[in-house]
Amino acid sequence: MAGDLELNKIFAAILAMALGYMGLKEIAHAVIHVQAPDTPAYALAIPEVGGKAEKEEPLPFPQAEWVSAMNAERGAKVFKKCTSCHNNEAGGAHGTGPNLYGVVGSKIAAKSGFGYSNAFKGSDLIWTYEDLDLYLARPTKYISGTAMNFIGLKKPADRAAVIEYLRQGAQDPVAQPKAAAVIPAAAEVVQDAEVMTEKPEIVIMDPAKEAMPDKQ
Repeated sequence: MAGDLELNKIFAAILAMALGYMGLKEIAHAVIHVQAPDTPAYALAIPEVGGKAEKEEPLPFPQAEWVSAMNAERGAKVFKKCTSCHNNEAGGAHGTGPNLYGVVGSKIAAKSGFGYSNAFKGSDLIWTYEDLDLYLARPTKYISGTAMNFIGLKKPADRAAVIEYLRQGAQDPVAQPKAAAVIPAAAEVVQDAEVMTEKPEIVIMDPAKEAMPDKQ
């Protein structure tokens, strides 16, 4: 009986301590209450993980991969998508679209006997390699209002091949383009300049020694 009484006292003491601790905790919460604002006073800039801080500048046109993809044989196969409207034959008749013989390097809407849309008539573009590439990628986006209802060629290699096929379809084909040189970023140029520039040697003279004449 005495042992049970002692155990009951111990359990009661532990229970009292636990209740007291919980009471003190609740009192502290009631006295010190911090309410977070709905809108933070200031926002911290969180950098994008794995992303780039600056948008990369597009490379100059054309790149070496584009030039190397200029293949007339492949271009003839891709051009079959266009034969329902166009042909690339000398003296060929116009279809839904104009005859494209000699189109590379020519002025836009230059074929006589074809009724061009107003979007073409009002343009003074020359069909350069870059203009043809952009137009073939998405005609309606490059020349707004064009009547050419063609989704475009998504692959740059397909566009380069078709343009080469069109280039060779001319009495006097223009020269193939040369790959554009990649211009290094400005930061890299500055860094290279700092590395290559030799820093001048700085010599600090003692004024006291300079003012004293040499003893004979």
